[in-house]
Amino acid sequence: MCAVEVNTLWSNVTPAAAGLAKLTGVHDTEIAIVGGGVAGISLAYHLAEAGMAPVVLEAATPGSDAAGKSAGVIASLPVRHSPYEILERYGDKKGRRLVDMVGESGKYVFSLAQKLVLDCAPQQTGFLAPARTVQEVERVNKTASEWRSFGYGVQSVDKDAINRLTGLDTYQGALLDPAGGAINPLAYVRELARAAAGQGARVYIDSPVIKLHKSGTGWRLESDNYTVNASKVVLCAGGGNCNLSAGLARTVLPFRVFQMATEPLDMKIREVILPENHAMTDVSPNIFSLRYDRDGRLITACPAFLFYNDKSRIIRFVEERLSIFSPLLETARIRYLWEGTPWIGRSVLPRVTGLSQGLLAVQACNGRGLAINTILGREVAGFIKQGHTENLNLSIEKPDPVRYHGLMSYLPAILVNSARLRSRMMHKFTGLHRYT
Repeated sequence: MCAVEVNTLWSNVTPAAAGLAKLTGVHDTEIAIVGGGVAGISLAYHLAEAGMAPVVLEAATPGSDAAGKSAGVIASLPVRHSPYEILERYGDKKGRRLVDMVGESGKYVFSLAQKLVLDCAPQQTGFLAPARTVQEVERVNKTASEWRSFGYGVQSVDKDAINRLTGLDTYQGALLDPAGGAINPLAYVRELARAAAGQGARVYIDSPVIKLHKSGTGWRLESDNYTVNASKVVLCAGGGNCNLSAGLARTVLPFRVFQMATEPLDMKIREVILPENHAMTDVSPNIFSLRYDRDGRLITACPAFLFYNDKSRIIRFVEERLSIFSPLLETARIRYLWEGTPWIGRSVLPRVTGLSQGLLAVQACNGRGLAINTILGREVAGFIKQGHTENLNLSIEKPDPVRYHGLMSYLPAILVNSARLRSRMMHKFTGLHRYT
């Protein structure tokens, strides 16, 4: 266990962000962005590309929080929401725009990386959403069929095909989105920050916002070292948004996830496990995910446990789980272990919230933030430039608080841990595969 680094893989393989400084003094700007993750940096880039000069206030360094602590999977389509469910919820016009934005988001990440020559190890090899049960297969097949009816090249994959594409015999079918894949998420944000700064955005590190309040017709952002007066403010700090605006209190739920990476695996294993280099996250409540990085390290995830946080125990659990899914992975050993926290909204769909005149918030990445927050940055930039949402793929919504938030904040972990317990009990009393 001493060989395991309790640190992200990405921080070990990604060059440090260069040329960025801490903010001091008093400054005036048209647009201030709080948070230097995917949403904030994408917004800064798209505003700067349009000729504006936004100020980005990042508490640490670009990508250092949720984005840089993710697995780097690009999965654009909300497998748990079909396009028709989105239309039913939001109406034909608004819903279709949201469907189009979500459907484009994965492809947009890779096209932006190519356009800007971002050194972030992009792998547009496709995203798999495998299903373990007949009911799950029916759901992913229905979802795939509906996305195809909207013009997207989503495929339904049968049992033989998914067993071949994953190298695992656990699954009965899957959804395949060819537009998905994987990147180095920390490098992606840092490279996009470099591109934004090159276009004229002012990105500041180690500059947390302590206070945000109305000042005349605009807003004042304050810290111990600086004051920024802005006409408009966009909050892009994930769960941190809630600390700056009372209107966002109780609108998102935390979902703690441990990410792990092995040393590079032998090519003989890689020729069997994910032989076409897809990224995958299954649709079981007891979530299982796999992908390779550019150097052949296997990356997997484990939602946090309710009652313990012991790293050695978590590593043993995950290594055992890998070996159960495939005997080929019995020798795989975890080299890196880290924890991240995606934030989940009540609708589990992307959301831009209007809080007051000149104050917006990008809320709830829902675990798909790399793709959706990139394209949200483009759309919010369009809204700021135009002053309205006409011809854009988003609408500005009111805050949507979660009822019984204190209790519900435990719900994501409770659901996953309950699924783990059901799997163990089924295995104990029926002898069936422990994780199916």
